Amino acid sequence: VGASVAMRGCFAMMERAAGRDVTVLLEGETGTGKSQAALAIHQASPRRDAPFLIVDCGAIPAHLLESELFGHEKGAFTGAVQRRAGVFEEADGGTVFLDEIGELPAELQPKLLRVLENREIRRVGSNTYQPVNVRLLAATHRDLRAEVNAGRFRSDLFFRLAVLRLLLPPLRQRPEDLPMLVEGILDLLGADRERTGALRTQDFLARLRHAAWPGNVRELRNYLERCLVFEEAVELSEEEAHRSGPPEVDPSQPYADQRRHVVDDFERRYLRALLEKHQGKVAQAAVTAGMDRVHLYRLLRRHGIKP
Repeated sequence: VGASVAMRGCFAMMERAAGRDVTVLLEGETGTGKSQAALAIHQASPRRDAPFLIVDCGAIPAHLLESELFGHEKGAFTGAVQRRAGVFEEADGGTVFLDEIGELPAELQPKLLRVLENREIRRVGSNTYQPVNVRLLAATHRDLRAEVNAGRFRSDLFFRLAVLRLLLPPLRQRPEDLPMLVEGILDLLGADRERTGALRTQDFLARLRHAAWPGNVRELRNYLERCLVFEEAVELSEEEAHRSGPPEVDPSQPYADQRRHVVDDFERRYLRALLEKHQGKVAQAAVTAGMDRVHLYRLLRRHGIKP
Protein backbone atom coordinates (compact mmCIF):
# COMPACT_ATOMS: atom_id res chain seq x y z
CA VAL A 1 0.00 0.00 0.00
CA GLY A 2 1.33 3.42 -0.88
CA ALA A 3 1.30 6.37 -3.25
CA SER A 4 4.77 7.80 -2.52
CA VAL A 5 7.40 8.05 -5.24
CA ALA A 6 9.44 5.32 -3.54
CA MET A 7 6.54 2.86 -3.45
CA ARG A 8 5.38 3.64 -6.98
CA GLY A 9 8.88 2.72 -8.13
CA CYS A 10 8.64 -0.56 -6.19
CA PHE A 11 5.24 -1.36 -7.69
CA ALA A 12 6.57 -0.78 -11.21
CA MET A 13 9.50 -3.15 -10.62
CA MET A 14 7.22 -5.76 -9.03
CA GLU A 15 4.94 -5.64 -12.06
CA ARG A 16 7.89 -6.21 -14.39
CA ALA A 17 9.23 -8.99 -12.16
CA ALA A 18 5.86 -10.75 -12.14
CA GLY A 19 5.75 -10.89 -15.93
CA ARG A 20 9.06 -12.73 -16.23
CA ASP A 21 10.33 -15.89 -14.55
CA VAL A 22 13.43 -14.23 -13.05
CA THR A 23 14.90 -14.66 -9.60
CA VAL A 24 14.20 -11.64 -7.39
CA LEU A 25 16.12 -10.54 -4.31
CA LEU A 26 13.97 -8.43 -1.99
CA GLU A 27 16.01 -6.21 0.30
CA GLY A 28 15.04 -3.88 3.12
CA GLU A 29 14.78 -3.46 6.86
CA THR A 30 12.70 -5.79 8.96
CA GLY A 31 8.98 -5.04 8.79
CA THR A 32 9.04 -3.27 5.42
CA GLY A 33 6.80 -5.87 3.76
CA LYS A 34 9.20 -8.14 1.87
CA SER A 35 7.02 -11.22 2.40
CA GLN A 36 3.94 -9.39 1.15
CA ALA A 37 5.87 -8.15 -1.88
CA ALA A 38 6.97 -11.71 -2.68
CA LEU A 39 3.39 -12.97 -2.43
CA ALA A 40 2.17 -10.11 -4.65
CA ILE A 41 4.77 -10.98 -7.31
CA HIS A 42 3.67 -14.63 -7.23
CA GLN A 43 -0.03 -13.77 -7.44
CA ALA A 44 0.55 -11.54 -10.47
CA SER A 45 2.73 -14.11 -12.26
CA PRO A 46 1.79 -16.97 -14.61
CA ARG A 47 2.49 -19.33 -11.69
CA ARG A 48 -0.31 -17.84 -9.57
CA ASP A 49 -2.39 -21.05 -9.56
CA ALA A 50 0.52 -23.20 -8.36
CA PRO A 51 1.89 -23.39 -4.78
CA PHE A 52 3.63 -20.51 -3.02
CA LEU A 53 5.82 -22.03 -0.31
CA ILE A 54 7.87 -20.13 2.27
CA VAL A 55 11.03 -21.24 4.05
CA ASP A 56 12.49 -19.06 6.80
CA CYS A 57 16.20 -19.78 6.58
CA GLY A 58 16.85 -18.16 9.95
CA ALA A 59 14.23 -20.14 11.88
CA ILE A 60 15.19 -23.73 10.94
CA PRO A 61 18.32 -25.41 12.40
CA ALA A 62 21.04 -25.98 9.81
CA HIS A 63 20.90 -29.78 10.13
CA LEU A 64 17.17 -29.77 9.30
CA LEU A 65 17.17 -27.04 6.67
CA GLU A 66 18.76 -29.23 3.99
CA SER A 67 16.01 -31.83 4.35
CA GLU A 68 13.37 -29.08 4.40
CA LEU A 69 14.63 -27.68 1.10
CA PHE A 70 15.68 -30.79 -0.81
CA GLY A 71 13.92 -33.68 0.93
CA HIS A 72 15.50 -36.96 2.02
CA GLU A 73 15.48 -40.69 1.32
CA LYS A 74 14.37 -43.31 3.80
CA GLY A 75 17.23 -44.13 6.16
CA ALA A 76 19.30 -41.10 5.11
CA PHE A 77 19.82 -40.21 8.77
CA THR A 78 18.51 -41.17 12.20
CA GLY A 79 14.77 -40.61 12.27
CA ALA A 80 14.31 -40.69 8.48
CA VAL A 81 11.78 -43.53 8.57
CA GLN A 82 10.34 -42.72 5.14
CA ARG A 83 11.10 -40.75 2.01
CA ARG A 84 10.17 -37.07 2.23
CA ALA A 85 9.80 -34.53 -0.56
CA GLY A 86 11.40 -31.14 0.03
CA VAL A 87 9.98 -27.70 -0.63
CA PHE A 88 11.42 -27.50 -4.14
CA GLU A 89 9.52 -30.67 -5.10
CA GLU A 90 6.31 -29.70 -3.32
CA ALA A 91 6.23 -26.33 -5.08
CA ASP A 92 6.32 -27.90 -8.54
CA GLY A 93 5.20 -25.31 -11.07
CA GLY A 94 4.98 -22.61 -8.40
CA THR A 95 7.21 -20.34 -6.35
CA VAL A 96 9.59 -20.91 -3.45
CA PHE A 97 10.21 -17.89 -1.23
CA LEU A 98 13.39 -18.10 0.87
CA ASP A 99 13.02 -15.56 3.65
CA GLU A 100 16.17 -14.31 5.42
CA ILE A 101 18.42 -15.84 2.78
CA GLY A 102 21.38 -14.14 4.46
CA GLU A 103 21.11 -16.71 7.26
CA LEU A 104 21.61 -19.68 4.88
CA PRO A 105 24.46 -21.89 6.22
CA ALA A 106 27.64 -21.90 4.15
CA GLU A 107 27.43 -25.65 3.49
CA LEU A 108 24.02 -25.29 1.81
CA GLN A 109 24.93 -22.35 -0.40
CA PRO A 110 26.52 -24.41 -3.23
CA LYS A 111 23.50 -26.73 -3.26
CA LEU A 112 21.14 -23.78 -3.66
CA LEU A 113 23.39 -22.45 -6.41
CA ARG A 114 22.89 -25.71 -8.33
CA VAL A 115 19.12 -25.30 -8.07
CA LEU A 116 19.38 -21.81 -9.54
CA GLU A 117 21.77 -22.76 -12.32
CA ASN A 118 20.50 -26.20 -13.34
CA ARG A 119 17.00 -26.37 -11.82
CA GLU A 120 17.73 -29.70 -10.24
CA ILE A 121 18.04 -31.06 -6.71
CA ARG A 122 19.38 -34.12 -4.92
CA ARG A 123 17.59 -35.47 -1.87
CA VAL A 124 19.64 -36.14 1.25
CA GLY A 125 20.80 -39.75 0.99
CA SER A 126 20.31 -39.97 -2.78
CA ASN A 127 22.93 -40.30 -5.52
CA THR A 128 20.83 -38.91 -8.36
CA TYR A 129 19.64 -35.46 -9.32
CA GLN A 130 16.10 -34.72 -10.41
CA PRO A 131 14.75 -31.67 -12.22
CA VAL A 132 12.46 -29.16 -10.50
CA ASN A 133 10.18 -26.54 -12.01
CA VAL A 134 10.06 -23.62 -9.57
CA ARG A 135 10.56 -19.90 -9.47
CA LEU A 136 12.77 -18.58 -6.66
CA LEU A 137 12.23 -15.39 -4.67
CA ALA A 138 14.49 -14.46 -1.75
CA ALA A 139 14.54 -11.76 0.91
CA THR A 140 17.03 -10.43 3.41
CA HIS A 141 17.46 -7.54 5.83
CA ARG A 142 21.23 -7.92 5.56
CA ASP A 143 23.56 -6.21 3.08
CA LEU A 144 24.46 -9.32 1.08
CA ARG A 145 27.20 -7.55 -0.87
CA ALA A 146 28.90 -6.71 2.44
CA GLU A 147 28.41 -10.33 3.51
CA VAL A 148 30.15 -11.42 0.30
CA ASN A 149 33.05 -9.06 0.97
CA ALA A 150 33.33 -10.46 4.50
CA GLY A 151 33.46 -14.01 3.15
CA ARG A 152 30.21 -15.11 4.78
CA PHE A 153 28.19 -15.45 1.57
CA ARG A 154 29.22 -16.91 -1.77
CA SER A 155 29.67 -14.30 -4.48
CA ASP A 156 28.42 -16.62 -7.24
CA LEU A 157 25.23 -17.35 -5.29
CA PHE A 158 24.70 -13.64 -4.63
CA PHE A 159 24.88 -12.82 -8.33
CA ARG A 160 22.49 -15.65 -9.19
CA LEU A 161 20.01 -14.41 -6.60
CA ALA A 162 20.34 -10.73 -7.52
CA VAL A 163 19.10 -11.01 -11.10
CA LEU A 164 16.58 -8.37 -10.07
CA ARG A 165 17.10 -6.51 -6.79
CA LEU A 166 14.16 -4.74 -5.20
CA LEU A 167 14.76 -2.46 -2.21
CA LEU A 168 11.68 -1.79 -0.09
CA PRO A 169 11.93 1.62 1.61
CA PRO A 170 11.58 2.02 5.39
CA LEU A 171 8.43 3.69 6.68
CA ARG A 172 10.30 6.81 7.81
CA GLN A 173 11.17 7.53 4.16
CA ARG A 174 7.53 7.51 3.03
CA PRO A 175 5.48 9.29 5.72
CA GLU A 176 2.98 10.44 3.07
CA ASP A 177 1.80 6.81 2.84
CA LEU A 178 0.73 6.71 6.49
CA PRO A 179 -2.96 7.65 5.90
CA MET A 180 -3.34 4.84 3.33
CA LEU A 181 -1.50 2.38 5.54
CA VAL A 182 -3.60 3.22 8.58
CA GLU A 183 -6.82 2.81 6.60
CA GLY A 184 -5.64 -0.46 5.09
CA ILE A 185 -4.45 -1.94 8.39
CA LEU A 186 -7.59 -0.91 10.29
CA ASP A 187 -9.79 -2.44 7.58
CA LEU A 188 -7.66 -5.60 7.64
CA LEU A 189 -8.13 -5.79 11.42
CA GLY A 190 -11.90 -5.39 11.05
CA ALA A 191 -12.07 -2.06 12.91
CA ASP A 192 -15.47 -0.41 13.30
CA ARG A 193 -15.19 2.99 11.60
CA GLU A 194 -17.62 4.67 14.00
CA ARG A 195 -15.73 3.51 17.09
CA THR A 196 -12.24 4.23 15.71
CA GLY A 197 -12.71 7.74 14.37
CA ALA A 198 -9.94 8.99 16.68
CA LEU A 199 -7.47 6.81 14.75
CA ARG A 200 -8.21 8.62 11.49
CA THR A 201 -7.92 12.27 12.55
CA GLN A 202 -5.25 14.64 11.24
CA ASP A 203 -3.80 15.07 14.74
CA PHE A 204 -3.39 11.32 15.14
CA LEU A 205 -1.76 10.95 11.70
CA ALA A 206 0.57 13.85 12.47
CA ARG A 207 1.72 12.02 15.62
CA LEU A 208 2.45 8.96 13.54
CA ARG A 209 4.49 10.99 11.06
CA HIS A 210 6.73 12.24 13.87
CA ALA A 211 7.52 8.74 15.15
CA ALA A 212 10.62 6.79 14.08
CA TRP A 213 9.04 3.32 13.45
CA PRO A 214 12.24 1.25 13.56
CA GLY A 215 10.06 -1.83 13.03
CA ASN A 216 8.40 -0.18 10.01
CA VAL A 217 4.94 -1.30 8.84
CA ARG A 218 4.93 -4.34 11.14
CA GLU A 219 5.47 -2.06 14.14
CA LEU A 220 2.76 0.31 12.90
CA ARG A 221 0.32 -2.59 12.70
CA ASN A 222 1.19 -3.69 16.23
CA TYR A 223 0.62 -0.15 17.51
CA LEU A 224 -2.76 0.11 15.76
CA GLU A 225 -3.80 -3.24 17.22
CA ARG A 226 -2.90 -1.86 20.65
CA CYS A 227 -5.08 1.19 19.97
CA LEU A 228 -7.99 -1.07 18.99
CA VAL A 229 -7.75 -2.92 22.30
CA PHE A 230 -8.35 0.34 24.20
CA GLU A 231 -10.53 1.89 21.45
CA GLU A 232 -8.48 5.09 21.59
CA ALA A 233 -5.17 6.57 20.48
CA VAL A 234 -2.79 5.24 23.13
CA GLU A 235 0.63 6.73 23.87
CA LEU A 236 3.46 5.71 21.59
CA SER A 237 6.08 3.58 23.29
CA GLU A 238 9.54 5.04 23.88
CA GLU A 239 10.93 2.99 20.97
CA GLU A 240 8.19 4.12 18.62
CA ALA A 241 8.39 7.76 19.64
CA HIS A 242 12.18 8.03 19.47
CA ARG A 243 13.27 10.10 16.51
CA SER A 244 16.74 9.64 15.04
CA GLY A 245 16.76 12.88 13.07
CA PRO A 246 14.96 16.21 12.69
CA PRO A 247 11.15 16.07 12.72
CA GLU A 248 9.29 15.66 9.45
CA VAL A 249 7.37 18.73 8.33
CA ASP A 250 4.23 18.79 6.24
CA PRO A 251 4.04 22.02 4.22
CA SER A 252 0.44 21.27 3.31
CA GLN A 253 -0.56 21.93 6.95
CA PRO A 254 -0.81 25.37 8.63
CA TYR A 255 2.36 26.70 10.24
CA ALA A 256 0.75 27.02 13.66
CA ASP A 257 -0.37 23.38 13.65
CA GLN A 258 3.05 22.09 12.61
CA ARG A 259 4.78 24.24 15.22
CA ARG A 260 2.42 23.02 17.95
CA HIS A 261 3.07 19.36 17.10
CA VAL A 262 6.85 19.86 17.23
CA VAL A 263 6.69 21.76 20.53
CA ASP A 264 4.35 19.18 22.07
CA ASP A 265 6.65 16.37 21.03
CA PHE A 266 9.67 18.15 22.54
CA GLU A 267 7.81 18.87 25.80
CA ARG A 268 6.73 15.23 26.21
CA ARG A 269 10.24 13.89 25.67
CA TYR A 270 11.83 16.55 27.91
CA LEU A 271 9.37 16.01 30.75
CA ARG A 272 9.80 12.21 30.71
CA ALA A 273 13.59 12.52 30.75
CA LEU A 274 13.43 15.16 33.48
CA LEU A 275 11.27 13.02 35.78
CA GLU A 276 13.41 9.97 35.13
CA LYS A 277 16.51 11.92 36.14
CA HIS A 278 14.92 12.91 39.46
CA GLN A 279 13.04 9.63 40.15
CA GLY A 280 9.68 11.40 39.82
CA LYS A 281 10.42 14.12 42.41
CA VAL A 282 8.67 17.16 40.94
CA ALA A 283 10.21 19.74 43.29
CA GLN A 284 13.77 18.78 42.30
CA ALA A 285 12.76 18.51 38.63
CA ALA A 286 11.32 22.03 38.71
CA VAL A 287 14.58 23.43 40.10
CA THR A 288 16.61 21.73 37.34
CA ALA A 289 14.16 22.91 34.67
CA GLY A 290 14.23 26.47 36.01
CA MET A 291 10.45 26.72 36.26
CA ASP A 292 7.81 27.08 38.92
CA ARG A 293 6.58 23.79 40.37
CA VAL A 294 2.94 24.75 39.61
CA HIS A 295 3.82 25.34 35.97
CA LEU A 296 5.60 21.98 35.80
CA TYR A 297 2.53 20.23 37.23
CA ARG A 298 0.40 21.99 34.61
CA LEU A 299 2.63 20.74 31.79
CA LEU A 300 2.57 17.21 33.17
CA ARG A 301 -1.24 17.21 33.32
CA ARG A 302 -1.48 18.62 29.81
CA HIS A 303 0.58 15.78 28.37
CA GLY A 304 -0.96 13.09 30.58
CA ILE A 305 2.34 12.29 32.31
CA LYS A 306 2.19 11.05 35.90
CA PRO A 307 5.15 11.84 38.20
